[in-house]
Amino acid sequence: MLTGKKILITGVRNKRSAAYWILNKVLDQGADVVLTTPDLERTQKAVQRLPESPPVWYLDVTEKDSIEETKDKLADRWGNLDGLVHSIAYADRDCINSDFFKADREEILQGFDISSFSLFTLAREFSPLMGDSGSIVSLSFETDKVWPPYGWMNFFKVALEYLSKMLAVRLGEQGVRSNVISAGTMKTLSARGIPGFSEMATEYEKAAPLDWDSSESQKFVADACAWLLSDAAEMVSGEVIHVDGGMNVRSGFVIQD
Repeated sequence: MLTGKKILITGVRNKRSAAYWILNKVLDQGADVVLTTPDLERTQKAVQRLPESPPVWYLDVTEKDSIEETKDKLADRWGNLDGLVHSIAYADRDCINSDFFKADREEILQGFDISSFSLFTLAREFSPLMGDSGSIVSLSFETDKVWPPYGWMNFFKVALEYLSKMLAVRLGEQGVRSNVISAGTMKTLSARGIPGFSEMATEYEKAAPLDWDSSESQKFVADACAWLLSDAAEMVSGEVIHVDGGMNVRSGFVIQD
């Protein structure tokens, strides 16, 4: 489905990350991939044993020069870009807290810049490389409900989803699509640092209409992402696609602190 597609993937940090599973899926489908990361050593370690280890480039999404340098390298390497996977999220510990009053302005703005606004900056710089077609896919988490331990990240994900819809409108005439995958609970290393995550994952596994498995859920997300990157989804844009076993429609489900 993705043979010959040129895809940039952000956010591969370890073998449990959703971006790592997406990487494996798109490689299996014949894509040509470049990875970007602010931590070269960690990402290179994560992918070094893959049968075909893609190039790993430094990219700090908060630095204009870093983004422009990556754009130039993409233009030199490929000339054009078919897909962009935004799998970036960061927030200070005070932002990931039920008492979100603990976070100060600088911490909140940093989290927004990296977790949400970076989608805008990357799309603005890289979409010209997509010519008259392309696909941008971002990763989110349930935004219809508030999960108190998630703190400010609740807001960052809402902003990310709305930005994606704005991009779908702005880039649609160019033929570039923008969609979001709202994933269910995934037992990644990052998730382990969120207070109450284990209880949340257990609740998903008990209550989801389908047989949701938080330990293997990255696979489901990767499958959906590969589809959105492919020509099979050429008329799908501006969507928030839930890959959560149907949990988003569960009546009466309340996310507890």
